[in-house]
Amino acid sequence: MQRIPMPPFQLAVARYRFTFRAETAIQFPAYAGSTWRGAFGHALRRVVCVTHQSECHQCLLKPSCVYSYVFETPAGKEPLLEKINAAPHPYVLHPLATSGKHYAAGESFELYLTLLGKAVAHLPYLIHAVQQMGERGIGKYDGRFTLTTLEQESAAGAGDWQMIYAPGRGLQALAAVVPAIPVAPAAVRVAFHTPYRATHDNRLVHEGRFGFQAFMVGLIRRVSLLHSQHADADLVADFKGLSELASQVVLSEQALRWYEWARYSNRQQTKVQMGGLLGSFVVSGDALAVFWPWLWLGQWVHAGKGAVMGMGGYALDCYTGKKAM
Repeated sequence: MQRIPMPPFQLAVARYRFTFRAETAIQFPAYAGSTWRGAFGHALRRVVCVTHQSECHQCLLKPSCVYSYVFETPAGKEPLLEKINAAPHPYVLHPLATSGKHYAAGESFELYLTLLGKAVAHLPYLIHAVQQMGERGIGKYDGRFTLTTLEQESAAGAGDWQMIYAPGRGLQALAAVVPAIPVAPAAVRVAFHTPYRATHDNRLVHEGRFGFQAFMVGLIRRVSLLHSQHADADLVADFKGLSELASQVVLSEQALRWYEWARYSNRQQTKVQMGGLLGSFVVSGDALAVFWPWLWLGQWVHAGKGAVMGMGGYALDCYTGKKAM
């Protein structure tokens, strides 16, 4: 199989862990991603908006607005963005720690947040928005909570967390880090830990229609768009060549299942089905050497639809021969 090298990747990543104390009872839905995303967006808009206009698209301050950049990211003029009206947002919420959970007053719980590229500079606004969100409440009972500590991962994927903020002390954020891509293993299991939702030929991708080409093309496109929009540098890749190579990949040990959940849409005034795939598949051989960098980076940005609310999150279980790394 032809080797297509990965272009230089420059998008910095920062992961944060918020720890809260429930002040009143809080009940989260079975999948809490939409709940967190909605509350987060409303809180940030209240914090930073000075014009109080009902719509952002005609606001004079939109080009320099933190809310607009983070939650209504405008499309640029890059070729990859010609057919869409908005660019991918520079954040990912990780809701699994709270999904389906009930917390009594006094109990602690956590929320993880990833910021990408230029969005890292807006962290103080986001912290304040989270604190305001706690005062207004979240979940089924509009449960209120207080931020107790904020930690940051010292290096992308390192698993070492350092406290950078607590009420009453200043913010001491660490620099964001560009993830280092390790050497490709002999094989890797890609395991979705949140639902992967995608369409192909205008149809939802269920377990019987999942294919590596569509998955990989979507992931490469997302990584490239994020890089172009939020690192101010194009990630020039041979998209046609990568797509053709991906079509030749045969997956092994494919074990995917459908998981259904729904969120309430304020805009549509109805519930919207948001199901996706959970489970895993294995990639090995020459194909892995080609796509490994993109797969590795995808762990930080997620894949498919609803990535900002934590959907399409996956982990890589790497193997060298028959022994796990």
